[in-house]
Amino acid sequence: MFTIFLACSGPSTDSGLADPPPVTYELGEVVTTLTGRWAPNVVTAPPITVFDWTEYADHGLGVHYEDGSTWVEHDTLVPEFVEGTERRSVAWIWQAADPQLIDEESPIRLSAWDLLYRPQGHLTTQVFEAHVRTAQAISDAVDRPYDFALLAGDLSDGAQKNELQWFLAAMNGGVIDPDSGVPDDPVAGPGNDFNDPFESDGLDAPWYAVAGNHDAMYIGGFSPVTEDIREASQGEDVYEFLTFPNGYRDGSDPAAPVLTEGPTPADDERLVLTMEEYEDLIGPRTFSVLPDPALPLRVIGVNTVNHTIEDVGAGSEGAIDADTLAWLDGELDAADAAGELAIVMTHHRSKDLQRGDTSEDEFVAVLGSHPSVVLHVTGHGHSNVDYTQTQHEHGYFELMLASTLDFPQQSRLIELVDEGNGSMSIYCTNIDHASPEDSLGHLGRSLAAGKHAFPLVGSSPDIEGMWASDVPNQNLLLRVPLSATQQELLSTLDLPAGVTSVDDLPNL
Repeated sequence: MFTIFLACSGPSTDSGLADPPPVTYELGEVVTTLTGRWAPNVVTAPPITVFDWTEYADHGLGVHYEDGSTWVEHDTLVPEFVEGTERRSVAWIWQAADPQLIDEESPIRLSAWDLLYRPQGHLTTQVFEAHVRTAQAISDAVDRPYDFALLAGDLSDGAQKNELQWFLAAMNGGVIDPDSGVPDDPVAGPGNDFNDPFESDGLDAPWYAVAGNHDAMYIGGFSPVTEDIREASQGEDVYEFLTFPNGYRDGSDPAAPVLTEGPTPADDERLVLTMEEYEDLIGPRTFSVLPDPALPLRVIGVNTVNHTIEDVGAGSEGAIDADTLAWLDGELDAADAAGELAIVMTHHRSKDLQRGDTSEDEFVAVLGSHPSVVLHVTGHGHSNVDYTQTQHEHGYFELMLASTLDFPQQSRLIELVDEGNGSMSIYCTNIDHASPEDSLGHLGRSLAAGKHAFPLVGSSPDIEGMWASDVPNQNLLLRVPLSATQQELLSTLDLPAGVTSVDDLPNL
């Protein structure tokens, strides 16, 4: 059973307002989770519904600050690991996953369904931009530019053009105006409500993204993108999809309540994109690149979106076709021969490959047959999990990263370090966005944590259990072996001495 938040009518289709001027949101103290982290408050059975977010704080829902923790070492792949005496840093990377930027005023939303309702849904742009700003601040503080950034899919929540444009503005710099339809200013003045425009300075690094199911399907997988859905996304009437409780959020009200009746002001920029249109805007879904031709580090992005939906919701599951798997195998053959290191990025985890031509075992077998693969990074599951793959000749680490949408709203710093003795260390250090406690971004974090107090279908909330399993996977120190070819090639390179993660991050 799900709860539906009902309203009698929608907002006016003509607010008569103009957008206030854009502001630049400031950051608070910039640290990593080595120093401290935001943790969820443990509250059971609050006497309110998930929709009553304005009352969350009154019932103790939200976050508190706790001490951080150092890296958890994993030496399964190098049980006799010895730290090198002349350590050199190979690469310095920022990774994020599942921003799922939401146009909460869109008529095709499913916000009246408590399972899909996110109390922080109207604050996703502020949260993600704060992550980009925090990552850049760390780069500036340690005086080291990122070699590149990785985005593991679900850049948007509804596959809408305006959501993806907000993502691009956050990453590349520009004005983000999270309002859609007509201008709304629910709290008069600039920079003080969820619909106010704001500036992003962007990330000073090249970035690479794979598509996720939310970038390619109706609300993540309930249906393929049809002409009916595309037309509805640009209209003003609430889109009725099967028996699901549809509704959007009122952009003219500071509390952004859910409305189940229209009209909501139409907006052509809400167009739900086809995959071809997504590629025109973001880039290819599958790719193989050397971000720096002078560095033998290859990034391979693999499309795992399932476009064949056999039943409602199946679009959220992963799929890789036989041709793509063969292409991946060939790219890794070439990387092996060249002595390259390879980071494979997919949106879905291996275990999510439940559709298409390729099974989980087949995919893992391909990656595990290549010594070039040192890391497989994923998103989709919205939590931090380490899936170490050791069942084939060449083991590797598969890491799922938390979403910046749902709590704990973390992104990650990754540093590859050549030990100079046949081994490599990979430092993975998670970061919270450094939004001050009186900011919209921090409100988004608090509301995301609060949702964990409400039950999902067939389960009871377990905030303590969730946090206890997530924290050990936030900061990781992975030891991996290097092939003779990789060792020889790395030895010829002029790499920076020392380890940024060790020398600088704890001192932020």
